[in-house]
Amino acid sequence: MPRYYFHIRDGWDLILDEEGMEFPNLFHAEVEGHASANDLAIAALHEGRSHAAHAVEVTDEAGKVLSRIKVERNFLVA
Repeated sequence: MPRYYFHIRDGWDLILDEEGMEFPNLFHAEVEGHASANDLAIAALHEGRSHAAHAVEVTDEAGKVLSRIKVERNFLVA
């Protein structure tokens, strides 16, 4: 199964996911990326800080960005 990485883009900074996770395809990796973006938005809301510049970048093992998911206020709260 392919391994995908979920790096956090915070303005100019990039926080690397060094472990990654295995998923059968990009669709399933993007679902995880959206969940991560949702978690970041909720944490920012609770901490009273802006998250407008944040994004989750889903990459493959070679480091190629396959998807960029913006962290936005339209999140779901379980």
